Amino acid sequence: MQMDSGSGRLFIPGLYNARDLGAMTNADGKALACHRLIRSDALDHLDKDSIDLLASYPVSVIIDLRSEEEAKNHPDTVCGDPRFSCYNIPLLRVNADDINAGIISDTIKTSLGHLYIWMFENSRPYFAEVLRTILREKEKTVLFHCAHGKDRTGLIAAIFYLLCDVEREKIIENYAVSYTYVEKLVAPLIAATPENVHHIYRSDESNMELLLSHLDEKYDGRIGNYLSSCGLSEKEISDLRSILLP
Repeated sequence: MQMDSGSGRLFIPGLYNARDLGAMTNADGKALACHRLIRSDALDHLDKDSIDLLASYPVSVIIDLRSEEEAKNHPDTVCGDPRFSCYNIPLLRVNADDINAGIISDTIKTSLGHLYIWMFENSRPYFAEVLRTILREKEKTVLFHCAHGKDRTGLIAAIFYLLCDVEREKIIENYAVSYTYVEKLVAPLIAATPENVHHIYRSDESNMELLLSHLDEKYDGRIGNYLSSCGLSEKEISDLRSILLP
């Protein structure tokens, strides 16, 4: 399997936005470990050869961040293969009150950054569940994904980069490049929607900047403070950091 050493992008037929989180250095110049955490878009178009490539990396744990309905309608083709342990942990769960109040639709219309803030504040149990699942499987190579690998997936990736003291400029760039990779994938969706919502298919830098500003204002700029508010212990937070900085 080919990997771009600069971006960490993995070239796997059927995937547009697969990347190894280890292709990064932090503010102290320390290299993050490769072959530990992989991010990607949905795995619903992988054939046997592509699945074999994943297994050889060697990915053996899949965490699907999509809703149960998304996972049911577009199932990951790796599920059922005995080489993989698969989890579906929806990161964005919206109840009827939120929908009726227009919270989600209004948030998305404004900016994806506002949606990310809403998720940080309203999806704490689900962030904790995802991170604890990664901890339980930390001796294996874990791949986490959503639909396009930029929003829900991008938030989990940003948490790990913040834990590892990666410069914010790099975190923002890493988030923003997603649209470059998935542009062809989302082109039909953009063509079918009004122009005023096209931004939800992009990964504008301002979205991540807004989330990081929220982290500064509410959590003193410390991702550990946020994770503590999710119920994670200091040891769990330290162990999460050690996945990429052993």
